[in-house]
Amino acid sequence: MRVRAYRYSAYTSKTVAGVLRTRLEVACKLYNTLLHAEQEEYERNKHSMSEAGLWRLALDLGRRDPEFQALHSQVAQQVAERFY
Repeated sequence: MRVRAYRYSAYTSKTVAGVLRTRLEVACKLYNTLLHAEQEEYERNKHSMSEAGLWRLALDLGRRDPEFQALHSQVAQQVAERFY
């Protein structure tokens, strides 16, 4: 089976690169926040959070915290799904 791979170069302006960098940093912070919440949940109750619980937490953080509002809700759900 042959696999084709395509290589694309992205030539962005400084403003677009800055926006992408900011959103990546926010996604990393969301992942670390979910990791911390998962660890606390396990220490308290000796069981981990469900995938739906992680989704709800990610969406609630997006609604409440202005820092996480830079991410779309679908991106927050994808981060939670990849974490699970």
